[in-house]
Amino acid sequence: MLPRSCCGWLLVVFLVPNPLFGQSRTERNSESVESPPGNSAEAGKAPDLDKVKEQVVRLTNAFRAENKLGPLKVNAELGKAAQSFAEHMARTDKFSHTADGKEPWERVAAAGCAYCIVLENIAYEESPEGFATEDLARRFVQGWKDSPPHRKNMLDPDIEDIGVGVARSSQTGRYYAVQNFGRPKSKAITFKLANLTDAAVKVTMEGQTSSISPRHTITYERCRSAELKVEPADTAKLKVQPKVLHPKSGSRYVIRKDQTGSLSVERE
Repeated sequence: MLPRSCCGWLLVVFLVPNPLFGQSRTERNSESVESPPGNSAEAGKAPDLDKVKEQVVRLTNAFRAENKLGPLKVNAELGKAAQSFAEHMARTDKFSHTADGKEPWERVAAAGCAYCIVLENIAYEESPEGFATEDLARRFVQGWKDSPPHRKNMLDPDIEDIGVGVARSSQTGRYYAVQNFGRPKSKAITFKLANLTDAAVKVTMEGQTSSISPRHTITYERCRSAELKVEPADTAKLKVQPKVLHPKSGSRYVIRKDQTGSLSVERE
């Protein structure tokens, strides 16, 4: 019998709360398992699961290097969350990002992690013949690489940390894997935008638009760098072409009106 595999993915981008913007994207795949007759859990080779986890990290970083991205650091708390969830799926044979009734970011937070970006890949592999250690790790990673959503998570340029969990079901013999990625909350991009004009200005970032009242300052915290466009809220009051910024963390940007009535945006 040929090995059987399945995988699922989830991307959660936390944007630390601010007055203007916030975003969360999720996609979930779920599956409930009924054990077949017989006990396939007793058959086959037994891989070293600790080494499987190490190999998954190594292969993931090699894949990132092939795509000119930096390596991810192993984080103990991310790994704790991943291992606990892998063990839950193995114990229940339920394959879903919410198999334990929690969202990925809830599991990560419960493990003691403060992250503003959390991404999760999950997968399972099964075969009556079992798996060698290297083969099981390779199959997990290759399956994720071959799936566009999983691949996107693995090649996310803004993540820095990784944690991996792998566990075996004693009922079905399936091996469940969880791959957590994160960007620490401490790496959030914080900047200020001060409107020193006598008219409201419109701010557009990541497709969302809001306004800053005259003489007001807004502080933003974002998990990812983003393009920001500034233009007048009322074009009858200010003659201006939209100004485009790529804000740097820790910076303060000032919006002024020059003698011609045009807007200028300067970094202080």
